[in-house]
Amino acid sequence: MNFMKQLTFGFLLVTALLSCKDGGEESPDTPDDGLKVGEIEHIENLFDGAETQSSLEFGLLKELDICDTVEIEGSPFALCSSKNFKLMPFRNDIELKDAFMLQIKALTVIKGQAEPLPMRHLIVFERENDKLVKVNGFRGNLIATRESASGVKDLVVRFYIPEDEAFLNCLFEWEDKRYRFKSVEAIDGGGGHGSVKAAVKDSISEIVYQSLMSNAMLF
Repeated sequence: MNFMKQLTFGFLLVTALLSCKDGGEESPDTPDDGLKVGEIEHIENLFDGAETQSSLEFGLLKELDICDTVEIEGSPFALCSSKNFKLMPFRNDIELKDAFMLQIKALTVIKGQAEPLPMRHLIVFERENDKLVKVNGFRGNLIATRESASGVKDLVVRFYIPEDEAFLNCLFEWEDKRYRFKSVEAIDGGGGHGSVKAAVKDSISEIVYQSLMSNAMLF
């Protein structure tokens, strides 16, 4: 950010990032029974290898050809295991084999890349003409999904912007066959201390979106 943008950003944050106690708004992530529109599911991928990888997940990673399917001595590439990769559904109307999100652990070296990924990556795939095609890419960590009326989950992705020393929780919604940035939900660091107040969310979101684009967090 240049100085003027930082100044604007800081001013808006002072106004926006206030305690939600005076808002009288009901928390959107209040637990509810059953799978309902608006319900939020919090996501935590530990990549500790404790989770069993299914044959379907292994087969999809093999199809993508981004990792070693067996341990190869001296290979720089990551093994296709739950220690490095996590596949998750994002559509209620399509099977996992034809539509999924792939979360990749930070510092993983994938095939076709010489250097390890500096941060977690989230990539959305759909099958077109019997081939898996990338729909969206995020240099961030999936922390939640939200049920939508369309049957395609909304995503909350957490990004880290080193130059601002800020974590940004951003909402993405499905539109025109891909995920589109909707808003920033919370900011930690860089002058922010939590949820963004609804009254100025649009203004803050414009700045955050430009920051994501200029830092190549979306690809």
